[in-house]
Amino acid sequence: MSIMKPLCALWGLLLIPTNSLTMYAVSWGVLVAVILLIIWHFHRKGSDVTPERAPVTVDEYASENGTPVDVVVLDPTRSNELDAVILVYPQAFVINGERVPRETVRDVTFYNAANPYIAQSYQVVLTTTLPGHPTVSIDVGNDAQWASEVAQQIAQHTSITHN
Repeated sequence: MSIMKPLCALWGLLLIPTNSLTMYAVSWGVLVAVILLIIWHFHRKGSDVTPERAPVTVDEYASENGTPVDVVVLDPTRSNELDAVILVYPQAFVINGERVPRETVRDVTFYNAANPYIAQSYQVVLTTTLPGHPTVSIDVGNDAQWASEVAQQIAQHTSITHN
């Protein structure tokens, strides 16, 4: 059954000239109620499907993919969240839940990504041979020494020598 027929009928009621202001208000109220009911129906219908949840913690990811060889901590205050660490596996790094094969990493460096309007914001940058991601930038906070140590820890797991 098309929903348009009842809506057109209600719209027709609204356009009927009446002398009663109450009748006019009731017509508008019914129209609003029907529209809200339709929105609720379609919203409820779409919520029956539950999407597959991706792992968001290190523990969840490790339980699905095995224990990593090493964990490089990017943000010590959130060290169990996937976007705050780099998981090192024998063949790949897992950065923010995405696998980056270790043999594709060509360089690891860090730099201050701040501009004159914000505080220091260091990033570790991995240069790769991946076609879609020639560089992978990772926020590591506002400490240059920490950014240097993170870059060195990542480089230790590649064939890159870092000074």
